Amino acid sequence: MQKIITSVRNFFKTDFGIALIITAVWKVIMTLSGFLIESSIFAKVSLFSHTIRWDSGWYMTVIKDNYVTSAASAAFYPLFPLAVKLVRFISFNSIDITSAGQIVNTISMWFVIAALIVLGRKFLGDKKRFWLAALVLTAPAAFFLHVFYSEALFMALGFWAYVFALRRKWLYMGIALAFLTMARLPSVLIVGLCGLEFLRSYKWDIKRIFNTNLLYFLLASIGFMLFGLYLLVVRGDFFAMFHAYDVTSDWTYQIFDINFIKTIARSIYQILRVLIGQRAINLDFIIGILIPVVCLAILFSSSVYLLLKRKDIYKPLGIIGLLSIVMFTLNSNVVSIHRYILPSLTIYIALGLAIKGKNQYAILTFVCLAGLLVQFLLFSLFIGNVFAG
Repeated sequence: MQKIITSVRNFFKTDFGIALIITAVWKVIMTLSGFLIESSIFAKVSLFSHTIRWDSGWYMTVIKDNYVTSAASAAFYPLFPLAVKLVRFISFNSIDITSAGQIVNTISMWFVIAALIVLGRKFLGDKKRFWLAALVLTAPAAFFLHVFYSEALFMALGFWAYVFALRRKWLYMGIALAFLTMARLPSVLIVGLCGLEFLRSYKWDIKRIFNTNLLYFLLASIGFMLFGLYLLVVRGDFFAMFHAYDVTSDWTYQIFDINFIKTIARSIYQILRVLIGQRAINLDFIIGILIPVVCLAILFSSSVYLLLKRKDIYKPLGIIGLLSIVMFTLNSNVVSIHRYILPSLTIYIALGLAIKGKNQYAILTFVCLAGLLVQFLLFSLFIGNVFAG
C-alpha cells in the first residue's frame, strides 16, 4: 500500500500529474459556471446542456447520420464524432452523447495542458513553465475547449505533434499528424509548423532534409485521405468537405477570396467608422469584427516578435503565425478568428517571452484576468444562444 501511495504522489509531481489536477479544477469551474449561467437564462437545464450550441448541432448530426443525409455536415471533420462514438461504444451506449463529449474533451484537455507545461519549460524556462497553460485557459475563446466542439481534441494532437517534432521523434509526430488531419482543416498549419521545425533541425539546408525521416510526414495525409474516401463512398464526392459550404445558406458569408489584405482592410475600415460615429457599436460589431481584428493584431505582432528573436527555435512559430493570418482571412471575413487562433502557440509563447522584468508576473496575471473577463462575456453569450465565435 505504501508503494502505491508513493507512486501516486510521485505521479502528481510529474507534468502529466500536475496537468491532471489543473484539468480537473478547470473542468469543474467551467461546468459549474456554464450550469449556473444557463440556469439563470432557461428554466429547464441539465449539467452539460450548456455545451450544446451552434456547431455542436452539426457534430450531433454527424454522429447520428454519418454524413449520409446531410451534405452540409461534411464541413465538420470526423475525428471528434468518432471519439464520442468510441466512448459510447466502450460504455455499451450507457453514456449519452453529451456526456461522452465531455469525457473526450476532458481527456484531450489533460493532454493539452501537459503539452503546454512541456512547451512552457522549453520556451520560457522552469519558473514560468505554467504560464503557457494559464494564457491558453484564460484566452477569450478558451471556453470552446469545454463545449461540444473539436477544439480540445485538435489542440491535444497538434501540440503533441509539435512537442514530438521538437524532440526529433518524427514517427510519433507523424502518427499524431495522421489523426490531426481528420480533426479540422487548420491541421495544415500544424503540419507546416512541424515541417518548418524539421527543416530547422537540419540547419535550414534543403538538401539535407531529403532523408528517410521526411517520409514520416506522409503519415499526415492518412487522416484526410480516409475522410475523403469515406465521403466518396457515401456522398460520391471525395472533396465534399469543401463543397459543403455550397449546399446550405448557413455560411453564405464564407466566400473564398485570395485578397486577404482587402478582407482585413475592410474590417479595419468598419472599426474606423465606429470611431468617427458612422456606425453603431453592437454585438455583431464587437464579436464579428472588433475582437477578431484585435486578435489578428496580436497574432501579427507576436509573429513578428518571434521572427526578430535571434534564436532559430522561434522562427517556425513566427512564420506559421503569419501564414495563419492568411489562411484565416481567405474566406472574405474575420468572423470567428478569435476561435481560430486559439491553438496558435505563437501568441502564448511570444507573450511569455515578451513580458519580463521585475513586474512580469503581475503583468501576466493582468493579461490573464483581462482575457478571462472577455471569455466570461463570450461564454455567457454562447450559452444564451448568441453567436460568440
